[in-house]
Amino acid sequence: MSPGSVERARRSSHPVGQLFLALGLLAVVIGAIVVGFLALYKEFWGPGAFAERYVETIAAGDASGALAIPGVTPEFAELEEIDRGYASEALLRSAALVSEIDDVRVVDDVATMTGDREVHVVTLEFTLDGESDQMVFRVERDESDGLVPAWRFETSPLAVIDLTVRGSWRFSVNDFEIDKRQISPAGVDAKPLDTISLLTFSPGVYDVAVDTAATSAPAEEVRATGLLEKIPLDVQTVPTRELTNVVQSSVENFLDETCTTQSVLQPGDCPFGYDASWGIAQPDIDWSIATYPRTALVPDGDDWRVSSTSGVAHISLSVLCYSNGAVIPVDEDVHFTMIAEVDVRDDGGVHITIDRDGEQPLTTNHCA
Repeated sequence: MSPGSVERARRSSHPVGQLFLALGLLAVVIGAIVVGFLALYKEFWGPGAFAERYVETIAAGDASGALAIPGVTPEFAELEEIDRGYASEALLRSAALVSEIDDVRVVDDVATMTGDREVHVVTLEFTLDGESDQMVFRVERDESDGLVPAWRFETSPLAVIDLTVRGSWRFSVNDFEIDKRQISPAGVDAKPLDTISLLTFSPGVYDVAVDTAATSAPAEEVRATGLLEKIPLDVQTVPTRELTNVVQSSVENFLDETCTTQSVLQPGDCPFGYDASWGIAQPDIDWSIATYPRTALVPDGDDWRVSSTSGVAHISLSVLCYSNGAVIPVDEDVHFTMIAEVDVRDDGGVHITIDRDGEQPLTTNHCA
């Protein structure tokens, strides 16, 4: 082959090499774009990132920001499906978001079909108040006019605490004070033992406690990590020392001011009396309390009662005997048992209704 032929062959192969080189570079660029898009999708645009942003929003204590995320606030119909249509939104505020949520990460994202819709079941792991935990979200595509996909929660990630508080209208959740009548659908007509349903952000930890002048209850922890999860909680309060002292004083005052001031054998509405059926009691009847009953409060539905307790009254009087006509002086202790209903009123006042417990003991026939 002549030198001219070799040169022409080299020139003809050069454009082909350049074409393959250009195609190779284009493939590399396209691959890089695809890899970059997938990385951005996973990090910022995908359903896992959407769920992760929601958790990070409530971790930052941003209640309004969390509620603005599509699908977080449930529709009334969605709540009606779980029979919680009138659940209170009192806890959907930043003051109730005190949980520490760290190390949030997506560990699973599975696409499933629900009817004709694709739903992503996204699992997040995180640390909730120092304990490892996880939550499963349901995420679906939302309407979007842009290139970046938009998402919404197919099922609201809120939870519902069904709370019953015994012995108090007032309670606190994560130190946020609530009066049951302010959030009950029945308002001021609410019953003391009505269960109150409270919407809460999930995941989260909620401490429910009672601390009033009359009653208290140590904080009970609720962990919410489910979609529209219903979490029952029944809180039984205990009487405070102040309430116990008020009841004790009230019982003593009632015995002193109402019972011992009645110069009759059977003081009205009082837990003690005297049987002098063996003679005729004279008008010099005098009552006093030798030993006051010690009160112990126990739960009684929505209020309290004094459990059966004993005391000693003392009576002095004169009795005209039927048998011999003699007037006999009586100076005698009368043992009695009593119970009482205790009504703690809204203004902090206490109303006590005392009643006799059991049969009146027999008394001695001094004329025999």
